[in-house]
Amino acid sequence: MNLLLGLLTVFNTLSLIYLTYLFYKKNIQTKNKSGKLLVSERPYKINLVRFNPFGDLGGDQSFILCLLDNNNSGAIITSLHNRENTRVYAKAIVNGQSDNSALSAEETKALIKTINS
Repeated sequence: MNLLLGLLTVFNTLSLIYLTYLFYKKNIQTKNKSGKLLVSERPYKINLVRFNPFGDLGGDQSFILCLLDNNNSGAIITSLHNRENTRVYAKAIVNGQSDNSALSAEETKALIKTINS
């Protein structure tokens, strides 16, 4: 059972790294005519907030990763970690607001901080 939980945690972590890579590739990298990579002039905003959703149980091992473009559209990825499992949620953001789902208080704070950065 512990092996399965460990594998799920590794899978979730690798998934988040891959999503961050895709965001980076889409929004930051461009190629010139000779094939060299250039940094795009499109502004982007990335913010990572660690927090403890369970009060005094454990540390700040949960996090919110907010990825926005210059129109404040993108995604919020939330990972809630406790002793038994890790859950990962992704929510779409359009023009600085959640597309179709409610944001938690922590997600709202992270979104506002990212928009203002």
